[in-house]
Amino acid sequence: MEKKTRNCRTFNNIQDDQEPRSVASTIERHQGMLTPAELALLLAVSVKSIYAWTKAGTLPAVLLGASIRFCPATTAAWLRDRSV
Repeated sequence: MEKKTRNCRTFNNIQDDQEPRSVASTIERHQGMLTPAELALLLAVSVKSIYAWTKAGTLPAVLLGASIRFCPATTAAWLRDRSV
């Protein structure tokens, strides 16, 4: 379940006693590398946008053969750098 606060999507934590966390925090806590589809879902954009940003060099990614993956810490920092 998601909430909108201060022009930033947040997600409820599993425990009700904790504050909702930002998208960047949710990404940062992800275990393992993110796929383009997972990142697109978290950012509420299309997978096509993820690939376009990666190709343009806007979004940092790791290329593993023909696969693209995203480091959660790097992606969270990238997102925070672009927050207004």
